[in-house]
Amino acid sequence: MGVCMEKWKLVSLILVLIIIVETIAFVLLYKPAPAPAALPPPPTRYDQISQADLVRYALQEGVALSYGMPPGWAHYGIAWKTFTEIYGIQHSDTDMGSAVVVATLEAAKGHPDADVADLAIPYAIKAAEENLTDCYIPPHFDAVPAVFKDPNGCWIAPYYGTIAFVVNVDYLKARGVPIPKSWKDLLDPVYKGMIVYQDPTKTATGLITIIAAAYANGGDINNWRPGLDFIKKLHEIGNIKYVPPLVPTADYQKGEVPILINFDYNGLTYKYSPGFPNTEVIIPEDGTVSRAGAMIIARGGPHPFAARLFFNFIMSDLGSLLITLAFAKPSRTDYTPPAFIQQLFPPAQAYAKAVPIDERALSKVLQDVSNAWQSEVLPIASAIMPGFKASLGDPLEKDPSLKINPYLLQKALPLIEEYVKNMKVAGSANTALPGLLVNTGLMLPAVSLILLDVEKLGKLV
Repeated sequence: MGVCMEKWKLVSLILVLIIIVETIAFVLLYKPAPAPAALPPPPTRYDQISQADLVRYALQEGVALSYGMPPGWAHYGIAWKTFTEIYGIQHSDTDMGSAVVVATLEAAKGHPDADVADLAIPYAIKAAEENLTDCYIPPHFDAVPAVFKDPNGCWIAPYYGTIAFVVNVDYLKARGVPIPKSWKDLLDPVYKGMIVYQDPTKTATGLITIIAAAYANGGDINNWRPGLDFIKKLHEIGNIKYVPPLVPTADYQKGEVPILINFDYNGLTYKYSPGFPNTEVIIPEDGTVSRAGAMIIARGGPHPFAARLFFNFIMSDLGSLLITLAFAKPSRTDYTPPAFIQQLFPPAQAYAKAVPIDERALSKVLQDVSNAWQSEVLPIASAIMPGFKASLGDPLEKDPSLKINPYLLQKALPLIEEYVKNMKVAGSANTALPGLLVNTGLMLPAVSLILLDVEKLGKLV
């Protein structure tokens, strides 16, 4: 028994000695991993840094945070999904309106929680004037019209839509009524009680409708009176059915809206969606306007390199392709969508008289137009539509209606995968990209919006 105890004491002593020796060796030999190198100041132009270095620094940040870019708005759901799959950078959005974005950035005093934001252009201009944005020139900046960007890159509008007539073809055909081709056509008594446009006191779309009518009747954004007089005339002759505060998608789907004045991307979504009436989207031949949505980089945001990488991504050919999947148009004049998408839009010549809205000028006339509509048109609208009320809200806010088209997405996947592979190659020098190749199983769950009627598209594509 005593011998055994002595053996256990010896073994224990040896183990203790081993532990002491290993501990000493660890202390002497251990060298902590070097701390990540401090990131350099972020660039003000895309060509001041290689794509590989931009990706490397963005990966060190690892996250991109946004305001006002929820998955259901425009192309952002699929855009962020693709971005994260390519680069392995995580994303989180806090949805908020344009006015709230600016107020939040003001309150942050140069230390915002977000890196990028989507907001209406007048608010982007305001944010830039208050030094709340980082100015950055992304690729293809020179191909964006002046009205869709700040000259120093303090904001940029990557997509736009055009005011159009969205027509329920079967409703008109059943009554022997022709499809209107111009604003002047809408004055025909055959359209009595058939026309719907949005409330100008509650939505940007309603205000833009008046400006569009002005251009078709000899006016412009500064001389908007011809547009207001035209809308007033439509009310006086009884051609206006009602003036809703929101896009009347449900009513249109039920066949209760014969003619809707709204953005072309809404009409094209209706046209190629199941359960909607037979629809034509008409760009008025006597003139109309186009309006864009803006993006900014928040000054002092926590991940400035990820923000710039996302801007580069949105302005790339792949980003532009994703924009067209919502039936919006990229603001880049040097990008041509694939033929299978182009042929779903009205012909290019139909947009010849569409004038891009000058948002700086719009912000100056906004209140006057709204006040004039309330004082001159609202009494007529109220008489025709008992109980109708209008109240000033935030009419410059974006109208939440752009939707990615799942069938077009599926058809575009081969192109998307090709773009993704090329972008991975371009950004992979000295950088191991952790993102996965885009595939149908990953992409389609990100788009749970309006399903497309494949039979409708099958006749065209």
